Amino acid sequence: MAKKKDEKDVLVVRDEKTGEISVVAGLNADGTPKRTPAKAENAQSFLQFDRHGDVLDNFFKNFFRQCKEPSRFGFYRIAADQAENLLEVMKQLLKDPEANKELLAPHKVDTSDYEKKVQEEMAAQQTEKQEPQKQENMEQRKEQQQDKSEQMQGKRGYQPIDESKINWQELEDRWGVKRDNLEKSGDLTKMLNYGKSDLVKVKPTFGGESFELDARLSFKKDGEGNISLVPHFIRKEQKLDEYKEHKFSDNDRKNLRETGNLGRVVDIVDRETGEIIPSYISIDRKTNEITDIPASRVRIPERIGKTEITTQERDMLRAGLPVRDKLIERNDGRKFVTTLQVNVEQRGVDKVYTTFTRNVAAGGNLPLAKVLEIAQGRVWSGEDALGIGLIDTYGGLYAAIAIAADKAELGDDYRVTEVFDEPMDLPLLFQFFGAQLRSSFTRSELGDAMQTYEQIQEAVSQQGVVMYCPYRMDLEEQ
Repeated sequence: MAKKKDEKDVLVVRDEKTGEISVVAGLNADGTPKRTPAKAENAQSFLQFDRHGDVLDNFFKNFFRQCKEPSRFGFYRIAADQAENLLEVMKQLLKDPEANKELLAPHKVDTSDYEKKVQEEMAAQQTEKQEPQKQENMEQRKEQQQDKSEQMQGKRGYQPIDESKINWQELEDRWGVKRDNLEKSGDLTKMLNYGKSDLVKVKPTFGGESFELDARLSFKKDGEGNISLVPHFIRKEQKLDEYKEHKFSDNDRKNLRETGNLGRVVDIVDRETGEIIPSYISIDRKTNEITDIPASRVRIPERIGKTEITTQERDMLRAGLPVRDKLIERNDGRKFVTTLQVNVEQRGVDKVYTTFTRNVAAGGNLPLAKVLEIAQGRVWSGEDALGIGLIDTYGGLYAAIAIAADKAELGDDYRVTEVFDEPMDLPLLFQFFGAQLRSSFTRSELGDAMQTYEQIQEAVSQQGVVMYCPYRMDLEEQ
């Protein structure tokens, strides 16, 4: 006669390590089956399962979730109403389960499906928990791959400049640049790795005459392997209209003037290859020259000193955005507040605020902590700045001259000479060109702006009192 659907089963469990045979009475806190001796008098403690219900499923799911040694236990099912008669039989058979395998087969519980489902659930949960860590690990791997790529590039396509191909005698004759001086300053190493020197004195010669200029230097290698020197002269101010076919917006110009950095990644065109390259753009603070670097060649660090750079902050830096008011703790324990932003000259993250706070602290004889306390990007009035020791005094040009004379102990017997700025870069070069060559070169460079340039040249050459007007006046004597 077939069993009814509402009939119950109990589980007989065998400890495969000890051979102990018991009946399941529940689950312990560690996931192991709670067991009671396989005796009829303990029937009230037996956990009963509706073979068509969820209790059995839940039992095995929790068992596999919690138990550290699930394979230690073998489970066998018998009808609850027949337990009194079958327990002794099962105990005898389970003393040697391998020999009695065929007799036990109808009662053996196949737990493989339960185990598989639990493993899948736990794997899904683990994946969900590890998603943030996975994202961070991906970022780390990306950075590592980028570093590796740069290293490989250094071994293959990004070879340092071959110094043997540099004609040092020619550079000395033309620019007054000596190898020994560059080596002593450490600039030579930078230049051989396609970087720039610090500001150095160059003495270019034109038309048999030489003159002295400040410039940063770099080497350039053409497609045929020829090495040439590129001087980066100091510019009064850059025209922030367009750079390598990228037109600057009003916000671009504002960022460049205020921070020296564009503040975003833009596509620029390589003039030699025509390739479009996502790049960062900055202004060289020493020369006012617009410079760029491919975004792929900039590494964003995970920490600076002892301070962690969060994932969100690294994402901001990769996008070219500034991370403001970041408290940085150095490895030596010293702290400072800074703005972090990718800078081309640094080829990475620049700590914009560091130099300023240290100079203020040193110049004002103030503890760095005090400067950090009163600075924080705030604007102080002259009176308030004087009160907190941020400045020594306030006043105009004549006050500054008087203070300088006093510190130099000149007394009242001193004379002030006003020195006008000397022309730099191209205007200075023009002084040494012949008139015809100068005019031709200037006209080719300035085009329609030549007339304005000539008017400016005429104005600055005037002696005595000069009145500047937004228009030209031609006065005739009556």
